[in-house]
Formats: sequence, structure tokens, C-alpha cells
Amino acid sequence: MQRICLAAALAAFSITAASAQTIVVKPAERPSVLAQVRISIAVNMFVAAADDNSDQSLKAQEDARRKIYELASHECGLLRDVLASDCQLESINVNVQRVNINPNWNQAQREGFNVGGNIGLRVTAK
Repeated sequence: MQRICLAAALAAFSITAASAQTIVVKPAERPSVLAQVRISIAVNMFVAAADDNSDQSLKAQEDARRKIYELASHECGLLRDVLASDCQLESINVNVQRVNINPNWNQAQREGFNVGGNIGLRVTAK
């Protein structure tokens, strides 16, 4: 008899415990996924300057680097106007190489520097 009462009590407890658990599954709200795109821009220019380490030569190199930095700064605005809702500058690489004049070459060749820049941007498409 005690077994029946004990079994009935356990059954009632398990039914009560099972009915007390309520599980609600809500679908997670996902933010809309916006496409991100990497953009790379390469720029090359020649800067005429004396082939020495004078102040004028160093200033010409600095001005050329400044132009590449200004271009990188301006590029995000241009991309926002055309195709991006957001733009972030990721990297800038500037390379300056001296152009040496070979006396056997055409005298029209000028002394100066080849300046190259690579600009990396990440944009979110509109």
C-alpha cells in the first residue's frame, strides 16, 4: 500500500514539475547583414627635384607624400557620394624612389623622384 501511495505521490510530483516548466523559444532577431567591400587604389607620380639631400629635395618628397595622404583622405568622401554608406581607411603605403640621370640617356630626362602610393579602404555598400 505504501508503494502505491509513494508511486502516486512521485507521479503527481513529476507531473507537477513537468507542467511547471515552460520553455519559450523566440527566434533571434538578426541585424541586416550589410556587404563590406575592400577597395585598393594605386597612385604613381613623378616629382622633379634636385638629386641630393638638400632642403628643397626633402621638401619635394614631403609634398609628394602629403598629396597621397590628401588623396586617401578625400577618397572616403568620394566613395560615400557614389557607392558607400560607410568608409574606413585601412592602410596607406608610400614609396619614394630617386631617379638618377644616366649621362648617356637623353638630356630631356629630369632629376627627381618616383612616388607611389597604395591606399586600402573598407566600405559598406549602400
